[in-house]
Amino acid sequence: MQISSFTPDDIHPFLNLAKDEGWISHRRELAFLLERSPDGCLVCHEQGRPVGFVTAIQHGRSGWIGNLLVGAVNRGRGIGSALFRQAMEVLQRNGVTTTWLTASSAGRPIYERSGFRCCDRIRRWELEGTVGGQADTKAEVRADWQEIDYLGWGDSRNELLAYAADGGNSIGEEEGFLMLQRLGNGHQIGPFGALNNTIAEQLLERALAQTGRVLLDVPAANRTAGRLLTPRGFEVIGEVDLMYAGQPPAYHPEHIFGLASMGSMG
Repeated sequence: MQISSFTPDDIHPFLNLAKDEGWISHRRELAFLLERSPDGCLVCHEQGRPVGFVTAIQHGRSGWIGNLLVGAVNRGRGIGSALFRQAMEVLQRNGVTTTWLTASSAGRPIYERSGFRCCDRIRRWELEGTVGGQADTKAEVRADWQEIDYLGWGDSRNELLAYAADGGNSIGEEEGFLMLQRLGNGHQIGPFGALNNTIAEQLLERALAQTGRVLLDVPAANRTAGRLLTPRGFEVIGEVDLMYAGQPPAYHPEHIFGLASMGSMG
């Protein structure tokens, strides 16, 4: 068993394994992670074959561990634990003081033993809609959007915002922004941040006018988001714990209406 850095040749095996697990992943996401955090993208090989993966990416003084994936036939052998420990070491070596991840109910006790604590739940909402009209265009990430995202997460995530904007359509103004990224046969809403509920509702209406099937991950503590989504036909299809370790973050979920990724990098 050998752990080494992820390479482009490992993307296809990862996507195949992720598909088997029912994960929503795509090549562009992995390419971004490899470019931004090559030392944090790790793969475990056994007899020349990849059997486990993990990614770790840094945003300012915070980091995010995602894509911890071991095939069912290889679980229970310590592969996931070894990958997780090495990913944590990478982030700590790079000066990260707060580390985030999302965990299933089964995984939560494992992370708690490593010093992680739960601060929220992340709900995945889904809407089976009909394709709307004219799409908004791509746009450069504005400084005020960066500030709103910082207000929600307590750290600078400008490269992640630029990645999301480049991969889809951007809707926004001074008090809020929403990015609509292509995801499988539909779209993902996120990142989605707003200073107030009125702006969030206006941005959501504009997004729904231009897409069909939609997914978004939202902090459960943002109760306003649920009140906006439920009347429009969204349903919760899953939940995970949002956990952190290290320095308590300046986390304000009332400004977070949609995560930038489906659990892999915040």
